[in-house]
Amino acid sequence: MNVLEQFKATPLTLSKLPASFVEANLSESGQVPSEHLQSTTRQPFGSSNVYKTSILHYRVLAEGDDVKTVYEVAIKLPPNMEEECFPGDAIGILTYNLASEVDYVLDRLHLLESADQTYEVKLAKPVKKKNPELPHYVPRYVTPRRLLSECLDMRITPRKGLLQAMASHTVDECEKRLLEILASKEGSNLYNELILKNEMNFLHVLKYVASCRPPLAMLIEHLPRLEARPYSIASYGRENHIRIGFAMLNDGHVGITTHMLESKLLHPNKWDKYLYIYLRQMKPVFNYREDDLERNIIMIGPGTGVTPYIGFLEYRKQMKSSNRKIKMGSAWLLTSCRYQDRNYLYESELKGFMQANVLDRLHVASSRDEDSQYKYVQDIIEDRKEELVELLLEDTTKLYLCGEGRTMLPRIQDTIVTCMSKVKSMPKAEAADLLAEYKKTGKYLYYSMIRY
Repeated sequence: MNVLEQFKATPLTLSKLPASFVEANLSESGQVPSEHLQSTTRQPFGSSNVYKTSILHYRVLAEGDDVKTVYEVAIKLPPNMEEECFPGDAIGILTYNLASEVDYVLDRLHLLESADQTYEVKLAKPVKKKNPELPHYVPRYVTPRRLLSECLDMRITPRKGLLQAMASHTVDECEKRLLEILASKEGSNLYNELILKNEMNFLHVLKYVASCRPPLAMLIEHLPRLEARPYSIASYGRENHIRIGFAMLNDGHVGITTHMLESKLLHPNKWDKYLYIYLRQMKPVFNYREDDLERNIIMIGPGTGVTPYIGFLEYRKQMKSSNRKIKMGSAWLLTSCRYQDRNYLYESELKGFMQANVLDRLHVASSRDEDSQYKYVQDIIEDRKEELVELLLEDTTKLYLCGEGRTMLPRIQDTIVTCMSKVKSMPKAEAADLLAEYKKTGKYLYYSMIRY
């Protein structure tokens, strides 16, 4: 192996691993909780308890050749959550790792035979770590299968401490050396090239080093929490239910939560209809309240990034119908799709909002329609830059940007900055500083969606 040859004479600088502090052993007396193992624990960014609820019905928003399948799901709204929701809020959905990936890890740990037996998780004795604490999201009594399915994130990018811990449970000397190189100070460049650039997760690494068999307790210590997945609420004021939209990945990847949701929709005989949800506090706040009704709003949301704005517009429509004298600010929406006849999300609803005069401008880009005026949202911004920038600079205007955050949103933001610079004849750096100031003051709200 070239890597081993390269580092053959290189002394490695490795951090001292913290003392192990977790034990996980078979138990004959413990009771494993019947609900999702994280349903009684505090959730990151949670602003409510976790509630068990159910899927009411669904519809397909988009499907066909060369587009992602997109679903909209109606979820029964728990009574205690009704008064807490505002347009633009999100829910967290407790999720599960893929059964095939759980089985793979169980097999590697030689735990398939005892996968559904009860284990007790407790502090190891004698305690060698200072002030040890068991993860609060892992119950005292679990089964290995449910622990890996409901509590631990197996798709995490492995940090160096995890790689070093894995090395101590690897039999093959070449594989052990490789893990130690990756975990070392001297192997930082290799770690960046092999792990980070290739987006390798714990499962990828485990498959790469076939003789590594870490104990269950080590995974509890080193794998982070399997976090709930956030979904914007795509509705407002619907009687006893909320709606969310989600897209399936079509690039060879499987999102664990989208897979779970789709399975519950399409295979109700094999999957139950229940979900564990909570109201998730967005940071920074991304919502639309009564105080915003008089403001001008510019809403930008490519693809499924349009979903929170359906809640905004339903709220505007409801408030207008209940108070005809209310004065509302102007509302612009910029969205996009690949083909207008296949995946123009919420087309009929958006046109209805235009007819109801709660949406003033609607611009849609379609990247693969030959006769499209605009290919991307950036093209709309560039073409309408004078009007958009003048509206944005008004004191009463708020800008909302929602969508895929790794590449798409930074490009859109850069286009906005460029157009501000052109229209107002200011240096681009000054325009960027002004937009950054808008973000600090809440005039510009940004929600980065993540693939699941």
